[in-house]
Amino acid sequence: MLPAHIEKALVEIEHSLDNVTVALVSGEPVALMAVSESLRQASADCSAFMNQLPPVDRKSKELKFRLGKIAADMAAQRESLIRRTVLVEMALNAVVPATFESTYGKAAGPYGSAGKQSGTFKYLAA
Repeated sequence: MLPAHIEKALVEIEHSLDNVTVALVSGEPVALMAVSESLRQASADCSAFMNQLPPVDRKSKELKFRLGKIAADMAAQRESLIRRTVLVEMALNAVVPATFESTYGKAAGPYGSAGKQSGTFKYLAA
């Protein structure tokens, strides 16, 4: 069992993670922004708190397990945010398609267009 002060810090960040998950599922951007700020602050506080812990407390297997779970949850939320961003951009492009043409000329190959050819040889080398 972890000491109460460590448990409190972990519960706070886990609660913030849960709030971000709920906001992601609901799709409300304003709520997501607010709970993301709360998670950022809780993460910073937890990091500062962990740096102050004595080495004996840092080596706790339960602490390492809980921190690993928190890190995995954050990675999953990051992936969810990336997916949501792609979906929103795809929907936006469907509603408001790009109407402007590229300012650059069409490339002949993958590395750009070739220079103009005059059709005459300037010199012949053997």
